[in-house]
Amino acid sequence: MRITTAPILLTTALFTLAPLSAQVRKLHTRDLTRLSQVQVADYLKRSDIIFIPVGAVETNGIMPSDRDYVSPLGVSIAMAEELDALYMPGLIWSYPGTTMIAQATVNITPTQGIAFLRSLADSLLRQGFRRQVYISMGQGPAPLTVGTMVREFFDEKHVPLLYIDMDTFLPRLNLSPEARAKLLYGTHYMAGRIIDIPLQGDYGEAESNAAADIPRNTGLEGLGKLGFTGSLALGSWVPDVMAHGSGKPPALPKTGAEREQWGREGQAQLVAIVKRMNLKEAMEDLKKHDEFSNKVLVPKFGKILPGVE
Repeated sequence: MRITTAPILLTTALFTLAPLSAQVRKLHTRDLTRLSQVQVADYLKRSDIIFIPVGAVETNGIMPSDRDYVSPLGVSIAMAEELDALYMPGLIWSYPGTTMIAQATVNITPTQGIAFLRSLADSLLRQGFRRQVYISMGQGPAPLTVGTMVREFFDEKHVPLLYIDMDTFLPRLNLSPEARAKLLYGTHYMAGRIIDIPLQGDYGEAESNAAADIPRNTGLEGLGKLGFTGSLALGSWVPDVMAHGSGKPPALPKTGAEREQWGREGQAQLVAIVKRMNLKEAMEDLKKHDEFSNKVLVPKFGKILPGVE
């Protein structure tokens, strides 16, 4: 009996030529570092947006030393959720400024922070993330690092990165105190770090306050009254490890359950704030700004611009 191989070969050829159906795991997180290569590549087919938090590790008294990093991290997560985008860990320990006198403070210079973020931005751009958004919150010296990097990156690469300093943006929303009362708890809850915030009774009264005999810096006080202070204007150090963020003691929850509740309330406040920021429109405008810069201004001004060969 003769067996012909033609039907078998034809079937094999058709099977080989038929496109395989794509199957990519649904995003189980928006953290770039936890996604697979396949997931990241699939995301970049529809968007090029990524959020990067920048903060500091420094003494905050009885509050977590990385509070000023976890806050923008929580904001970045909320923004990524709002835009169906990604976020990633950024610069955890940027220049701390006044708190270098404390054991809990990790210090790197603004120059070192700029170099780190610049390498990160270069890598992300090569990977396909053209719309990069850097976030800081509660970290006064952050513009020394992030603002400088963003400006230099644009001049050299002609790609506009966006830096949002939440400390200067939030006042524009004219929020009531009640609308942001639990925001610190919300950012920590969003980032899965709510347990880091202490409860009432975790610290004694003596451990919660600055030393009784703190020396006074009358010169700095005088400059402050005249309006000549701030991380971008003047160098200074706090006179006590508990003095940073001093003033009215923070309101602390009594129980773990209350801390969780405050976290959920704060998360709701954070989500409401992010929705008011019109991020979708901002990302469209960022794209238009990029296109105008490269299609209109670069051809118009040519070699006088830095970065143009």
